Amino acid sequence: MNKLLLITGDIAAGKTTFSQILAKRYHVNAFNKDTIKEILGDTVGFTNRAENLKLSNATMELMIFIYSEFVKVNGSLILEANFHAGELSRLQEIAAKHGYETLTLALRGKAETLHQRYLNRMYHENRHPVHLSTTIDNFDDFAAMTERTRKEEICGNILYIDADDFSYQTDVSILRKIDGFMGKPLPDGK
Repeated sequence: MNKLLLITGDIAAGKTTFSQILAKRYHVNAFNKDTIKEILGDTVGFTNRAENLKLSNATMELMIFIYSEFVKVNGSLILEANFHAGELSRLQEIAAKHGYETLTLALRGKAETLHQRYLNRMYHENRHPVHLSTTIDNFDDFAAMTERTRKEEICGNILYIDADDFSYQTDVSILRKIDGFMGKPLPDGK
C-alpha cells in the first residue's frame, strides 16, 4: 500500500532535515514547505509580512495540489511543513480517497531550546529572506505562537517525537516505528 508520511511540528525542530534523512532511507520523494516558499519568494517576491504570509498560504495550497496530483501515479511520498490541523485533514482526506495510509510525525521540543535554535538560524545562518520577516524574535511571542499551534488537534495515526535535541534523527527505536509504517529501508538508506 502507498504511504503518505507527514512531518509537522514546532519551528526549529529539525523537520526539513529529518524529512530529507527519511526520503533517502526509503527512497521516496520529499517536498518541503521552506523550499517551495523560497522558490515563490524568488519568483513572485514580497515586500512586507502580509505578502510573505500570502506566500506561505500559496505554498500550502501548492503542497496539497502536488499531493492530489501525485496520488494519480501512485507511490509513497513525504510532505514536510508546519501544517495546521485543517491542512493535515485535507491531505488525509485525499490519502484516504486514494487508498493511502498516513502517518504524521509531530516534532515538539522545549520552547527555550527551540527559540535558541530559531535565533541562531535567523542571525548566524544564511537564511533565505523569505524566512526573515517573522515577528517571533522575542521569546514570549515565540512561546505564545508555539503554544497556539500545539492546541490544534492532529487527527489520525500520529507519532510524537521529542525534538529537544537532534538525536531523534538517528534514534533506532523511532526509526523502527517509522520503518513499521514505511516498510523496510533500502540497503543504502541509513
